[in-house]
Amino acid sequence: MRLINADALLLELELLYDEADAKYHETDFDSFYGGSCSMIQEAIKEVEKQPTTYDVDKVAEQLEKDKFIDCEIILSDVHQGYNAGLSRAIEIVKGGGVDG
Repeated sequence: MRLINADALLLELELLYDEADAKYHETDFDSFYGGSCSMIQEAIKEVEKQPTTYDVDKVAEQLEKDKFIDCEIILSDVHQGYNAGLSRAIEIVKGGGVDG
């Protein structure tokens, strides 16, 4: 399984729909383009129905909760390393896991 940007996919499907709809009207309501419009609309509905795999903010919030409080105590090297690892994980989650 791989995660995709559903918003980008919906945008592309809407552009395809607009093109098919324009062709439908240009060709005196050719059934091919009419069927294409219907099919694209169904695809859009299906994408919109899909659940979000995970909520970035909720994941980052949970990772933040797991960090040791470091404001008023001196943490050991192990705890500092643990916090640093969680901080990096939060950055990755918020960045979508994409390099660059």
